[in-house]
Amino acid sequence: MLADVKDGLSTRERILAAALALFNEHGLAHVTIAEIAAAAEMRQGNLHYHFPKKDQLVEALFELFVADELAVAQAPLAEPGNPASYAAYQRGWFELMWNFRCFYRDASSLLTVSPALRSRFAKVQRDAQSGVRAVLEQAVRHGLMTASNTQIDRLIVNVWIVSSHWMDYLRSMGTSETLKRSHLEWGFNQILSLYEPYTNVALR
Repeated sequence: MLADVKDGLSTRERILAAALALFNEHGLAHVTIAEIAAAAEMRQGNLHYHFPKKDQLVEALFELFVADELAVAQAPLAEPGNPASYAAYQRGWFELMWNFRCFYRDASSLLTVSPALRSRFAKVQRDAQSGVRAVLEQAVRHGLMTASNTQIDRLIVNVWIVSSHWMDYLRSMGTSETLKRSHLEWGFNQILSLYEPYTNVALR
């Protein structure tokens, strides 16, 4: 059966785009299938044809996120000896966070809405961390960082923790109920501060 196409997107792609926009704005747990159907400009029955359950839709979006996350994690550095390449690499992570902020901001909701993703989520994060480790090892080889293997392991974990929770921190502190793109620079600077004890040059 041929997919319907509107504005260059298949029906499935329209559903996923509408769902991601709503999840990013309102949160995974606070968006209904009916709202997604309305945003995608289709009947709810048509949406159910493609995604009979909400968790199946969330899982499909998660796979898009996984593909993008691994692409960012494993992206080659333009100039491994240039500090600016590492800042660009980190900014790639923040673009990912913005595009899929529902997964970063609502990680606990993700596993509630779709419990089947628990083991998948953990494996994907380990795979992505391996990509980050390879980048940090390049920084050490090029003399831009000084860190032992143990220190790199701890640094990656700390970066992951802050990356995963800085959005919640802003919200809990009453800084803003709605995350804005302008907040990314704040988060970016928090991450850079974790690298500073190990860097021999400014990674900007």
